Amino acid sequence: MKKRTFIACFSSLLILGSIVGCEQTNTSSSTSSQTTTSETQTTTSSSLEQDTSKYNGKILFVSPSGAAINDGLSMESPTSLIQAIANADAGDRIILLDGEYSLRTSVTINDTLGHKHGTKEHPILIRSYSNDPSKVVLNFSRQSFNTSLRGVTLNNDYWEMKFVTVKGAGDNGIYIGGNHNLVEGCITKECRDTGLQLGRKGSAYLEINDWPSYNTILNCTSFNNSDPKGEDADGFACKLTTGIGNVFDGCIAYNNIDDGWDLYAKTDSGAIGAVTIRNCVAFNNGARTDGFGSPNSDGNGFKLGGERVANQHIVENCVAFNNMAHGFTDNSNPGMIYIKNCTSFDNGTRDRDANNFDMARDANSNNTYSNLLSYCEKYSSKDQFKGNVEHSVFYYGYTTIKFGEKQYAYSEDVNNRGERFESDLSPFVSTIAPDCNSDIHSLLRNEDGTVNLGDFLRVNPNSEYATMGINGTALGANLHSMKEAK
Repeated sequence: MKKRTFIACFSSLLILGSIVGCEQTNTSSSTSSQTTTSETQTTTSSSLEQDTSKYNGKILFVSPSGAAINDGLSMESPTSLIQAIANADAGDRIILLDGEYSLRTSVTINDTLGHKHGTKEHPILIRSYSNDPSKVVLNFSRQSFNTSLRGVTLNNDYWEMKFVTVKGAGDNGIYIGGNHNLVEGCITKECRDTGLQLGRKGSAYLEINDWPSYNTILNCTSFNNSDPKGEDADGFACKLTTGIGNVFDGCIAYNNIDDGWDLYAKTDSGAIGAVTIRNCVAFNNGARTDGFGSPNSDGNGFKLGGERVANQHIVENCVAFNNMAHGFTDNSNPGMIYIKNCTSFDNGTRDRDANNFDMARDANSNNTYSNLLSYCEKYSSKDQFKGNVEHSVFYYGYTTIKFGEKQYAYSEDVNNRGERFESDLSPFVSTIAPDCNSDIHSLLRNEDGTVNLGDFLRVNPNSEYATMGINGTALGANLHSMKEAK
């Protein structure tokens, strides 16, 4: 894979090959969408032969102009997406041929509509033919703003959705109410609520055991999601009514009108299940890529609670930078949050009193912090923390403070605020942020979909920060490795 170069994000749009909001729309017909080079046909055909033990059923082909009367059993007779879902059984694959799918009606997968569940051994798969989310776009922009007009709703169990873009939905782009589902390599953008959200199937589901559990969101990107009030549209959300075992891994949320991640809980519905967020990045949240924001926008990178409802969450190997408010915030969650191997840099781009880490908003906060790195070049973070900390550096009002072996720490207590630390070297190889108007989903990923920030926020190997971590390792996140394609 070629080494990628990062460009600073300027207020004016740079003329690039792919500018957010200015992409060319693929309006190719069913015939042209099926036309590929022989190399692509060979590669993709080969990929259809893989995992036949897992996907041991039929293959259903879908195209932008596919007709519901077609059986979909060949590329020459593609059916519609709605019909393919209706015809799918455990172990089947629904293959979306390249093109833009202009959709006004929500795509809902629900057993109440007669749709089948997959199984652990044989899930049901929806994926793009080319394994490239830029080639298959489910465009719901014709929907009006409405909480009932989601893009794709996945209320069944053991379904997988891979390498598809969902844009412009009247509410959430992708909504998951089922269990044991996988969404991988997908992009949600320009939706009028959160790009990808997990939550209960309906108001009749009152108990946590009935809420979506054991879902995995892998290597997805969500950006430019924006609701009219500017206070609800996050990149990703697992909030209000979600069960246990939900995981976000390798995801990127940027330039969403509200937060990058939202794990909000309310007193009337109670605690949600523990959420794991790992290998993820949140930046520039609080405004879209065109600079539009709202006084109602929160603008946090990772919002980890709400309304003083106690929840336990795990956040590891994640990065937050240039968010308009806090990088990481418990948002009054007094539950035990485990946050480790994370980097937070120059947050508070709008709220100059915001913090890189804001993790002591409740009097009962008692979190665990390990191997964290907080630093500012442009803004003055006054990190808030309370609980047990080890091998971490916080930024506290133009002062860097460090902790070594595990100890109790409280940012409001001068006796437990750590030791002042000064260094002549920057902790990072580069602080030039990636251009937010480029193709971030490709720019910041390896061929296998994992996140790679290159030299940006990579710990400077010549600095003290490179050995201040646990067992002499570097502080903060490590999202800089080139990996072989799977």
